Amino acid sequence: MLVLASNQPEQFDWAINDRMDEIVEFDLPGLSERERLVRHYFDIYLLQPSLDSRQRIRLANNIDYAGECTEVARRTEGFSGREISKIAVAWQERVSAPTHLTTIVN
Repeated sequence: MLVLASNQPEQFDWAINDRMDEIVEFDLPGLSERERLVRHYFDIYLLQPSLDSRQRIRLANNIDYAGECTEVARRTEGFSGREISKIAVAWQERVSAPTHLTTIVN
C-alpha cells in the first residue's frame, strides 16, 4: 500500500495519478474544524507545557481561551490542518525563546 498526501494533488505527475487505484480528496477544514484544531494544538503546544513546572511557558490568567481560539479559527480560513499545527508550533517557539532572542526578532 502506498499513501500520498498533498494540498496540491494536481502537482503530481500524470503517471503517478495513473497508477493510483483510488484517490480520496479531503476538503480544507471549515470554521468549526479549524476551531477544534486550534484548541487541540493550543492544548498540546501551550496549555500542557504550561502545567509542567519544568517548562518556561506560563499562560496569562485572564486569557479568553474560547474567544481567542474562535478568532484564530476565523483568521485561518483556507489553511490546512498541517498549517494550523505549524502556527501552534511557532507560538510555542515564540513563548519559549529567551528574552534576548525575542527582542532581536522584534
